[in-house]
Amino acid sequence: MELIVSVEYDEEARVWVAQNDALGLATEADTIEVLTYKLQEMIPELVEFNTIDVPRPVAFTLMVRRPAVAFA
Repeated sequence: MELIVSVEYDEEARVWVAQNDALGLATEADTIEVLTYKLQEMIPELVEFNTIDVPRPVAFTLMVRRPAVAFA
């Protein structure tokens, strides 16, 4: 099972928001680096809490979406 975490930048709040419904995960951080660190701490705990059968260490993929504008 591949764990995919959706990550989106909230322009209004100016934070990165991560979600995964299977894990019941929702968290945010000011930078993508801090968010990744938080996820490295949270995901193994949520995997265990939800009794999800995945190999240890728990691998996950961030699917990042951030709208941008190109100026000509």
